Amino acid sequence: MMLFNRDRDRPWKFTLATALFLVVAIYIKAQNAYVEFLDSSIVDVIQKNQPEWKTLLYRGVTSLAEPKLDIIWVLILAFLLWGFKFKIPALWCLATLAGGDVLASLVKNLVKRARPSTHLAIDDGYSFPSGHVFGTFLLVAMIWVILVPMIAAAWKAWIVRILLIVWMGLVMISRVYLNAHFPTDTIGAVLLAYLWLQFAEGLYIRLAPVMQNWPLLKRSEI
Repeated sequence: MMLFNRDRDRPWKFTLATALFLVVAIYIKAQNAYVEFLDSSIVDVIQKNQPEWKTLLYRGVTSLAEPKLDIIWVLILAFLLWGFKFKIPALWCLATLAGGDVLASLVKNLVKRARPSTHLAIDDGYSFPSGHVFGTFLLVAMIWVILVPMIAAAWKAWIVRILLIVWMGLVMISRVYLNAHFPTDTIGAVLLAYLWLQFAEGLYIRLAPVMQNWPLLKRSEI
């Protein structure tokens, strides 16, 4: 049994996510007034109350979601998968994150959106899309599609899924709360990560059976 099923709707999911992402990216590049209004409206809601405990919480969240740490989390995941004879899925995780980071970097340099004026000095580089959100989405997706199905008890699997969704939401909010990104930076990051995930899963379905014939990967589960 293969890790990913052949999803007939995958081309539509990829196309829709790509179309939505392009709309957001083009509007941002054009500095559209509607985007600015949407961003300011969401920022007003998220930053309305700023007690010290909330600031500490979001600083902790954003620190754990650092793109550099995402690399470590995925390396740990790949190491564990490789040890349990899921060698091809392990390689897929590494390649998906690496390729995704390259894609996100290219988009950043194409759109060249400046960060919010009040951003911290530590948050350098362009703003769109959010690297924290992009990397977190891919990591959450890997856990969702690879590890969660291995949980025998359905209720435990759902608890993990809920925790993953909550974590994803916290990371998105934290980047806006701390003035590191505009809300549309986080939305664009989710769309870009989702379309890249669909592409990566499609490649896995095509290549995994072929890779299983390679000497080093013959005993790998797919």
